[in-house]
Amino acid sequence: MRQCVYNADLIKDRDSEKLQFTTESKATALNCVKNYFKCEIGETFMFVDCGKYTTNLTTRKLVRNDPLHIDKVTVQIRDFYGSRLINEEFIKFLRERLGTCTIDLLKENNYERLQYMKFNYELDILYEDQNLLRHVSEEIKEIMEEIIEIKYNDIKKMFDPIVDRIIRLIHIQLLNNKENCSTIFLTGDFCVRKYLQNRIKEEFSHQVNNISVPALPEVAVVRGAVIYGLSTILYGTEFDGLKLVISSRLLKFTYEIQYNWKSSDDFTHDGKNCKFKTLVKRDTEITPDQTFSFNFKPGSKQISESFAIYYTQKYNIGYCDEPGVKRLGILNIDLSEHMATFCYPDDDF
Repeated sequence: MRQCVYNADLIKDRDSEKLQFTTESKATALNCVKNYFKCEIGETFMFVDCGKYTTNLTTRKLVRNDPLHIDKVTVQIRDFYGSRLINEEFIKFLRERLGTCTIDLLKENNYERLQYMKFNYELDILYEDQNLLRHVSEEIKEIMEEIIEIKYNDIKKMFDPIVDRIIRLIHIQLLNNKENCSTIFLTGDFCVRKYLQNRIKEEFSHQVNNISVPALPEVAVVRGAVIYGLSTILYGTEFDGLKLVISSRLLKFTYEIQYNWKSSDDFTHDGKNCKFKTLVKRDTEITPDQTFSFNFKPGSKQISESFAIYYTQKYNIGYCDEPGVKRLGILNIDLSEHMATFCYPDDDF
């Protein structure tokens, strides 16, 4: 991204500090902790960000306040559930009431009006497209001339599958937490919905002390990004020292290294030589500058060696041809020293 901005002549220096990046989850955490809730040192809190297309759950711990210092204590959970699915359910409802052909014709002839229908649950079907009248039955015409009543159970039917899924994700994240969660922050477009807020509060109020919805939850990410940006340029103000510091992270994958194995008894069923030595396991908490090392005994005249690095979401693997095991790359080392070090890039966490 930095290279693209530089190529577009938006910055003069590719490494300019005037261009800063942060993630949505970090910006959300910064906004909520800074503005909407007084968290104590050592408290653990969860962010449930329900957007249009995805739902993201992250749990963090407040380490200190000055500067704001937060650790991630669980791996982020992401699922492709969001407010967009409510719109799809609403269109299904209209298909049931007006007929599939009617909606298909509206989609084909006047798609922008269909987009309007998705976000406005009060509309005049006849106004949307007069040509529809030539393609519908008399029975449907009568329905179109009346107000279509959407009852509570109709709305509940649209919302419940998505809300139930989000609640299941929160249960999973709470189970993954090694410490009690004191606060759940609800952010994102979908968290504007009172029904979702109430369902989550009913489900988790006995487990979590505070379930908080910041003002304008749909712009929590944007506000957090602004706070982050101000913290990088304003000194001697309330934003000074507000950079969100993440001192440790949890690995998403188990990393293992393939090494030469001399015993034929340990070959795979098809004769492949692919035994592993574990470098670090999934869910291990590490710091960005932390390194992992391994020892091996080279030949007496050996001057170099190459090792294949593999990763998987499994906790333990035995062979590189197991399902779900992928090769990350090749580690080439010089044997002037018989210790190799493998550092994980920041974006592989």
